[in-house]
Amino acid sequence: MDAGKQVSRRRIGRIMKQEGLVSNYTTAQFKPQKDTCSESKTENVLNRQFPNREYRDVVISDLTYVRVVTRWNYICVLVDLFNRKIIGYSAGNIKRQSL
Repeated sequence: MDAGKQVSRRRIGRIMKQEGLVSNYTTAQFKPQKDTCSESKTENVLNRQFPNREYRDVVISDLTYVRVVTRWNYICVLVDLFNRKIIGYSAGNIKRQSL
């Protein structure tokens, strides 16, 4: 109901506290899905010895999710450890595995 009055969030919060009211507003959170396809143990071949590597000898990737407006999107970045530059990326709202 719009009575034509403007009030601040602090005033509304104070009134709600006086009346014993609690907001049920929550922020959206990413819920990871259980995936068992990449649970194999991988040997630590590099042992953090990154220098003296050749171009594209060792490439690493990182996958992360970001909130865009009301949806979760992902970004996957490929980084070459030779010069630590991004050599490729993929982004979108649907992950697809491709070789």
